[in-house]
Formats: sequence, structure tokens, C-alpha cells
Amino acid sequence: MSLPESRERGATSAGAGDRGGSAGGGAAGVPGGAGRPSVVMVSVGRSSRLLGTALLVVALLVAGSVLGVANVEILLDALQFTVFAMATNILIGYGGLISFGQAIFYGAGAYTIALTWYHFRLDFWYGFVAAPFVGAAMALVVGLIVLRTRGLYFALLTLAFAQLLYTIALQQIGLTNGSTGIFGSMVPSWMEDPRHAFYFSLGITVLALSALWAVVHSPFGLTLRAIRENRERAESLGVNVFRHQLLAYVIAGFFCALAGTLFVVYDSASYPSLLDWITSGFPVFMVVIGGMSLFYGPALGALVYTVAYTLISRVTSEWELIFGIVLVVVALLAPQGLAGLMVGDQRGPPLAIARRWMSGSLAWARGHQRPWARRRGPW
Repeated sequence: MSLPESRERGATSAGAGDRGGSAGGGAAGVPGGAGRPSVVMVSVGRSSRLLGTALLVVALLVAGSVLGVANVEILLDALQFTVFAMATNILIGYGGLISFGQAIFYGAGAYTIALTWYHFRLDFWYGFVAAPFVGAAMALVVGLIVLRTRGLYFALLTLAFAQLLYTIALQQIGLTNGSTGIFGSMVPSWMEDPRHAFYFSLGITVLALSALWAVVHSPFGLTLRAIRENRERAESLGVNVFRHQLLAYVIAGFFCALAGTLFVVYDSASYPSLLDWITSGFPVFMVVIGGMSLFYGPALGALVYTVAYTLISRVTSEWELIFGIVLVVVALLAPQGLAGLMVGDQRGPPLAIARRWMSGSLAWARGHQRPWARRRGPW
């Protein structure tokens, strides 16, 4: 057999093997190869996630009917913070955009309901439906400006816009009632019962998280993560980075405004501090504590924050100091957040992380000794 004939036959047999592997999902010509178990594992993983989510929702429904009113109100507060933190994580965890201005849209959602009730005496549902779209429209306008910058300048611009809206809400007394805010029975009468409000907020939270899950696992979400990892490479592949980041900013604004409507359900009020930069820091804290690399991490951070704040504030007024210490400890020992510890942080348990961190610090110190301290032999 000549050399060209042998090459041609080898290529033909290799092509047949490739076709057999793709058809059978595994080895060449062998049906039921290595492909099918992976498909089965993916389906089992999805089923387990759906089952776990369903059990969690059922447990929350049972908790809402069993716990006392005070504890139900804590869970109600945690639900609105969950939507707030999860929406913010679209920017931080998936887009790599550190924003300190998400309170703009959170407060806009609350004020949409409050202002339509205060000035026009419209029903709660008009403001509730309009609020997310108001937040998305504001995010579009703000995003067109702030996304022209990167890094620290982006964070500072978002902070500046938040303070601008806070100042407007504080000074326009005729519109927003100033620092007093707007209080009243702006929610339906049946929602004034904390249990009914909890069930309603739980339903909205489940729908919001389902929508966010679809967003981050869509081709758009995968592209957003690619931009986060390497912006220049994504641009070289033809990705419109600005358009994707702007859409992510609008989506985050939509759901942050939805979280603001849930705050009205919780407190029946709206006031300027909802637009303050401190409020913008709350979801960032929850994202870091819970874990930005896992989808449900910010939800865990929101629950931990709400419960810890309730317990610590009863003991001392210096709860900000304690939370700051906790934030530093989590950032050093659990960079993947509490959710990363629960599922198994790839860097190991906390003690192992601390040990490696200490050994790395000692190695750095040894490497940065004074030159004469490292000399060997006679002077």
C-alpha cells in the first residue's frame, strides 16, 4: 500500500470513529458511551436543585405560619434584602462592576408607590407595577453615563448619582415631604397583616430569583461573565461590551426597584435615607458575606445580615463596628463567602486558609528583610 492510500484510509476510519462517537455519545461506534452519563448527571443536578429550592420554599411557608409575628417580620425584611442583593450581584458577581449607587433604584421603587399614593391617591398596584420599569428607565439614563468609565471611577460616579438623588429627595419637601418621608396605609388592607405580607413577598421573591436565574444562565449571562474575565478578549471576538454592561445595569435597576416595592410592603413608608450611599453599601456587604460566585450566595448573606443585625442591635448600638470586623474576617478566611464554605471552598477549610495565609505572610516578610540581614559569610 502506498503512503497516500494509507493516509486516506486512516482519515476515513478516523472520521467514521468521530461520527460513531458523536452518535453514540462515547467511544467510536459504541452506543451509550461517555456522553450519556454526563447528560444524566446534568439532569440529576438540575432535579436536585429544583427539589432543594422547592423544599426551601415549603420550609419558609411553614415558618411563616408557625413563627411569631416578630420573627415573621424579620423574615419579611430578609426577603426584600434578598432581591436587593441578588440584583446587585448581577453587576458585582457576574459583570465585575462594583456599584455603590444601587440605592438609586431601590429608593425609586419605594418612592414610586409612595408618591403615587401621596399625591394622586392611586391604588398600591399601580405603583407596584410601574416601579420596576421606573427603576429600569433610571438605570438606562444613569448607565449611559457611568458605564463610560471603568474601575474606581465607575464606583465613584455611581456613588455621586446616589448622593445626588438623596439630596433631591431631602430638599424637595413639597414633593417628597423631606426628611420626614411619606408614611401611611399605602398597601392593601389584607397586606397589613405581617403573615399575609410575608406570603406575598415570598411569592414575588421566588419569581424574581427565577427570572435572575434565567438571566445569568442564558447566553447573555455567559457573555457577561466572559467580559468580566477578559474585557479585551471579548471585544476582540466581536462582543459589544458597552451594550452588554448597559443591559446588565438596566436589569439590576429593574430588580432593585422591585426590592424597593417590597420594602414598602414591609414598612409602609418611603424616606430619603433609602437613597443614601449607606443603603447602597448594604447589598455589597451581603454579596461579600454570602458569596458572589454562587447564585444563592447573596440570598444567604441577606438572611445572615438581617438576623445578625436584629440580634446585635438589641445588645449594642455599635453594630456597624461588629459587621466591619466580620467583613474583614470573611474576606481573609473565606473569600468565596459563607455559601462557598457550605458547598466546599476550593481553597480548603477556614483553618487551612488561615494557615496558608500566615505562611504566605511570613514568606513575604522573609523576602523583604533588610539586605544586610540576608548576607552570608564575612562582611
